[in-house]
Amino acid sequence: MRAEFACIGLVLLARGCAPHAPAERATEPADPSPPLAVLDGGTAGNDAGDAGDTGKAAEATDAGDAGLHAPLGGYPEQLELVDGDDKLGVVSVPLGAREPRPLMIALHGGSEKIEHACAAWREVTEAYAFVVCPHGWGGDEQRLGWRNAADTTRRITRAVDAAKKTFGAWIEETPTIVLAGFSMGAVQVALVARSQPQTYRRIVIGDSAHKPASALAFASAWVKGGGERALFLCTTSGCEPSMRAAAKNVAREKAKARLNIAPTQKHGLSEPVVQSVKRDSPWLVEGAEGWEGYVAPNEDLPGKTEPYEAE
Repeated sequence: MRAEFACIGLVLLARGCAPHAPAERATEPADPSPPLAVLDGGTAGNDAGDAGDTGKAAEATDAGDAGLHAPLGGYPEQLELVDGDDKLGVVSVPLGAREPRPLMIALHGGSEKIEHACAAWREVTEAYAFVVCPHGWGGDEQRLGWRNAADTTRRITRAVDAAKKTFGAWIEETPTIVLAGFSMGAVQVALVARSQPQTYRRIVIGDSAHKPASALAFASAWVKGGGERALFLCTTSGCEPSMRAAAKNVAREKAKARLNIAPTQKHGLSEPVVQSVKRDSPWLVEGAEGWEGYVAPNEDLPGKTEPYEAE
């Protein structure tokens, strides 16, 4: 990698810790103060575009919102966000984008690898948005979790700030952001959305049936504060009663809700679950700021959906 990047602590890591040649960056951090490590998604070379386009992408970013027409390239699919020794999370990069893209926040489950969770939500959204996946609480990387809404909000803010410093004008500034989470992360989604409904008007609560209290209690405050659409997800039949009740609560408050039932009996963001959620992602982001160019998947998808309209 070029010498100037060494000074800001950008390190290229190949999946599985295998050595990999560094990719040339399409954009440079607007502020190199938080060193960012690159986590190889394995396909940067396929989507980065021509070397000439890389330079054009940087020029477009420096031009400041005059239109980013050269494709975003030179990055792998995921970047690890760090600040000194602090791991802030990872961000999924919408490689090939020719215009600014919105942010989406995704909270991993308890003891779930952040990289796996972020890759799953990337696939759910067809790699359209910058998916920022904050690092949960805990010193053991194999046992990360979440503490409370205030701590989770701080972790979201730090990860988002780091992503914005890296990608600058490629990230579209929008008044609202899609917030998603699975399992323990979904418990936090309900808590954070309840406290910040103006920011998180579109949310995904994925199978928090092990601790459903927050999903069952957030609807009134969230809808009154501006909440619009909530997608609930179940991966096991035992999840359905509580998530169905939570969806009905949202509808009762005059907002829209859906329950996505994946064709599995295993708690986790497996491929069938991802494919099932993809079916409802167009509904979730319909009319949301920054998602105007999102193209819905055109394929038969597994699972089923139960819609709940305002009662």
